[in-house]
Amino acid sequence: MKQPLPPALAVAPAVAVAAALAIRQPSSALVWGLGCGLGHVLVRSRFGFASGYRRLLQRRDAAPVFAQLLLAALLVMAMALVLAAEPLTGLRPKLLATPLSLPFLAGAFLFGIGMERARACGCGTLAATSRGGVGVLAALTGLVVGAFLGSLHAPRLATLPLPRLPSPVGLDWFGLLGALTLQLAFIALITVLLTRWSGQVPWHGEGRGPYGGAIAVALLATGLLLVTAEPWRVLWGLALSGAHAARALGWDPGGSLFWSSPRGQALLTGPEAWLFNEAVLVDLGLLYGAVATALAQGRFRWRGERSEPLPDLARRGFGGLLMGYGGLLASGCNVNAFLGGVMSFSLHGWIWLAVALAGFGASLRLCPAPGPAAPSD
Repeated sequence: MKQPLPPALAVAPAVAVAAALAIRQPSSALVWGLGCGLGHVLVRSRFGFASGYRRLLQRRDAAPVFAQLLLAALLVMAMALVLAAEPLTGLRPKLLATPLSLPFLAGAFLFGIGMERARACGCGTLAATSRGGVGVLAALTGLVVGAFLGSLHAPRLATLPLPRLPSPVGLDWFGLLGALTLQLAFIALITVLLTRWSGQVPWHGEGRGPYGGAIAVALLATGLLLVTAEPWRVLWGLALSGAHAARALGWDPGGSLFWSSPRGQALLTGPEAWLFNEAVLVDLGLLYGAVATALAQGRFRWRGERSEPLPDLARRGFGGLLMGYGGLLASGCNVNAFLGGVMSFSLHGWIWLAVALAGFGASLRLCPAPGPAAPSD
């Protein structure tokens, strides 16, 4: 094991970056700091999504999913409080309600397959950089490329005359109190069903790490909601990074329906448009927080924990590609599509989760990925 990096040395660069960002835009410094906190928590608590789905489907071990449901419940309550306080604060957060369509369903299914192939979800891939190695770089590269390609195709698919239904939103049907009660009741129902199916009881047998991680992630994600006025996003920052990289390599955005629009052109105006984008800052902060935490623990390895043969690297890279592409078609990943939809009281969040789990299970059944899964995947 390498010598741990003193915590002060791990934190100092993050503070310096926050100070530099604050000179130009104080809110950017807050977003960066919250992203760093998310990276730290995900590594320290080993909270994740993909490994939890794997344990649920392979071993009927529901403990990690109980922690995910706790996170969903906390974020639902946080959104309700923010909406209730709007007359006092003036903050009106963006609520997500993705229409239900064939591209949405196909994208969620592809994301589920990619999550199993890459052995991590979107934020899990960013956090997995804390372990080092070529495998996580392959997955991260595939994720960025896939998200960029999805940004090219998703707007065109949206213009096709395909069946499309608006996602039911609880606020429109039942008001704030009714929508809150309904979401919490549904989370409780899933918890009860998982308890009976798995024979496990929440808070027992897993230790408090994932539950503490869920609480910490909920607090940090709520901080992002208050600063940015929208739920936490992962894939959009990666898609924007991919677009800037592609343009540096000679890509012409003029042929893209989105990137040639005024909004798309504004996002590509220069390095500052990339650096000061809130989604990019969260992703960069998460990366830094994850690696800095591993360095402080003496666990970071440039070559990773084990060598991976070429077929495994290809599998992880392809999994990242499917996640990025599918996530852009389905308007997000576990964080933005599932949690963002649920905390917006929209049915599409639960539908996304069900379809993504179907894709994950299909990939797991037909061609399971080799090797042990990391707890924080």
